[in-house]
Amino acid sequence: MVVSVGAGAALMFPQALTGIQLTFEGAGRVRAIGLYAIALSIGAVAGQVLGGVLVSADVLGSQWRSIFFVNVPVGLAVIAAGARHLPRESAVERGARRVDVAGVATLSAAVLLVVVPLVLGRAESWPTWTWLSLAASVPAFAGFVAAQRRVRARGGAPLVNLDAIAPRAVSSGMLAVAAATSTYYGLLFTLALYLQQGLGRSALVSGLTLVSWVVAFGAAGQIVRRLPPRFGPLAAPAGCLLLAGAYMALSASLFAGRHAEALLVVVLGAGGLGLGTQFSALILHLTNAVSDGYAHDISGVTTTTTTIAGAIAIAAFGTAYLSLASAGSATHAFAIVTAGFAAIAGLAALLAHGATRRAPVR
Repeated sequence: MVVSVGAGAALMFPQALTGIQLTFEGAGRVRAIGLYAIALSIGAVAGQVLGGVLVSADVLGSQWRSIFFVNVPVGLAVIAAGARHLPRESAVERGARRVDVAGVATLSAAVLLVVVPLVLGRAESWPTWTWLSLAASVPAFAGFVAAQRRVRARGGAPLVNLDAIAPRAVSSGMLAVAAATSTYYGLLFTLALYLQQGLGRSALVSGLTLVSWVVAFGAAGQIVRRLPPRFGPLAAPAGCLLLAGAYMALSASLFAGRHAEALLVVVLGAGGLGLGTQFSALILHLTNAVSDGYAHDISGVTTTTTTIAGAIAIAAFGTAYLSLASAGSATHAFAIVTAGFAAIAGLAALLAHGATRRAPVR
């Protein structure tokens, strides 16, 4: 069931960005991306709060499993809304596309070789097969790139047009989004462990603690859309620096022995504002950096790289936190982890600056 839920989300998520790029231009696109960030924020808030409520309520003795039940009515409502409001493709548009089967197969294999060992490795104590799988992902990705180039050389339509992501403005922007967002994935996992296992908080309190983060994330999109054009290229690196500063402040306070709930909520709110600022600014930058013909490539590759980066962050920082916490203080373990998040956010700031410094003023 978990696989089917993930597959459905993976199919839907990139379509939102593609639809924004193909449907809106100029100020309309800026507004759409701002609303997109709000939608993500509302969903995250609802997920945090409702998830904590369901786990704490232990519905029918299902414990944490009840969190999956809510997807049924939400999924049905989304299907009904999509059928009514989303534009339909013509028969000509449907017939014009051909699925790059070789590209799908090689990319799927490469991604699975990375994600599966990262997800299962810690629980299985990192057996030999996990390292072999990660090593095999390198030639698998190389095979995918070679397959895409062959399709392009024959005049076909590759799954990912490498020409679209080759410019520095695009590749650096994608990597910046992936790096910054990966810290959020890692934070979700390690913060829940710290609050519930380290401090003995309930699942509901753990879920509510991140509400300030996701609310600020949604508000950031509205701030970005109101910035004067000359400040546009600065928004993404500034957001990454704010994110890094929030992590450093959190780490410093934990090392000093201060872990009051109010302080945590404020610092997390600042982090959410930073992540939301860089996300909205970079998504706008990426959709403006390429032609509409590359919309599917940009949305698909951005989603894939972000997902892989998130899996890596969860595996690496989750393992680091659990190892450090078992050997000493949970608070110091989380402080070290958040310092690591700050370093990655700083790297994302450099990547964002490289992507946007020559961005055209719009």
